[in-house]
Amino acid sequence: MFNKKVTLPTLVLALATTSTVAFAQVRGDSDRADRAAVNGTDRVRPDGERPDRRRHGPRQRIIHIFKSLDSDENRVVTLDEFLAKPLAKAESQFERIDTDDDGLISYEEFLAVHGDRPDHDDVDIDVDELRACIADSTGEDVPERPDPETRFDLIDTNSDGYIDLDEFSVAKTNSAEEKFYEIDTDADGGITIQELAASLLAKRERREIRRDCVEEQQEVNDLLED
Repeated sequence: MFNKKVTLPTLVLALATTSTVAFAQVRGDSDRADRAAVNGTDRVRPDGERPDRRRHGPRQRIIHIFKSLDSDENRVVTLDEFLAKPLAKAESQFERIDTDDDGLISYEEFLAVHGDRPDHDDVDIDVDELRACIADSTGEDVPERPDPETRFDLIDTNSDGYIDLDEFSVAKTNSAEEKFYEIDTDADGGITIQELAASLLAKRERREIRRDCVEEQQEVNDLLED
């Protein structure tokens, strides 16, 4: 009987090759699962209608966003993972707003960045009518945005008239936490790619509804002016 001698280097190489192939297969299966999960989120809307795929953009973008958040690559984004990015950016954002570099954000500095922004640049747009149109299209009331002074006071927790880095970071954390719990619809403490996709697609749809409402008002204004 013929016995083939297997040397240690040959065995190590064979094991390494097998592991590499297996990893590639798992990675490929993971990517395919991600694509299938994202595609499944908008196959049929709750009202039974199939959405226009062109309106929702490339699914690959959602997959990239999810992977950028899922730092441990276990296919679930935890609260700590979700908070990592906004907390990492908090200091640089604070420094950009603190234009005089005194380590504090005054109301004037805050107002320069977070001042009142009109619902639309077109002065002929009726804000109340715009809100009503959006509410009619979505079936949900459109909440009014707090004024800049109220937003400043909410961040300035010690009421000294300035926002320091700690207060700024806490506000960023609280805002990110609210978004996390909104996306985590099953309240299990983790965001799946399906939940993230559903949230991003819903946000995109709301933006499109708002744009349609603005265009509708503009068309009416143009018609009446002719």
